[in-house]
Amino acid sequence: MSESGVRRRRNGNGIAPLLLGVALAMAAATPSAWAQSACATPDDEATLNARVLQTELMVAALACGEQDRYNAFVNTFKSELSQRGKSLRAYFKRVHGASGEKRMNAFVTKLANDASQRTANGPSAYCAAAAKLFSEVLASQPRDLTRIAARPEISGRHGYARCGKGS
Repeated sequence: MSESGVRRRRNGNGIAPLLLGVALAMAAATPSAWAQSACATPDDEATLNARVLQTELMVAALACGEQDRYNAFVNTFKSELSQRGKSLRAYFKRVHGASGEKRMNAFVTKLANDASQRTANGPSAYCAAAAKLFSEVLASQPRDLTRIAARPEISGRHGYARCGKGS
């Protein structure tokens, strides 16, 4: 292959990462746009917060080697997580209709991507905070899931405003 062929190929391949970055940025921004068009009742907000908490702990399990504690969380809170999962599906179906499942999947993916980004920006601080959160969660009862998920560093990360508060 000629030298100019190599250059051409490198220049052509340079566009792919740029396009991927733009696509990811658009995908990441989209759930926020959906969130702006809907609001959450207090029960919806508790469901959304529980999903944020679950996602934070899942990412921490992978990024910080906390798989055993994540498994303990899932086993301890199995019933509540299952109920909140059903409520999350119902919320997205109610708010977004036929595209509810697709939007819910994009929402959950965005939560995981956001948490992963925080691990990349400060892994030591992230893992220290996650260890503290795991300790609190695992010292709690399943009935405390809503209270734990309402912590300021958890609640509101979902991007949906409470109905009646500026909506």
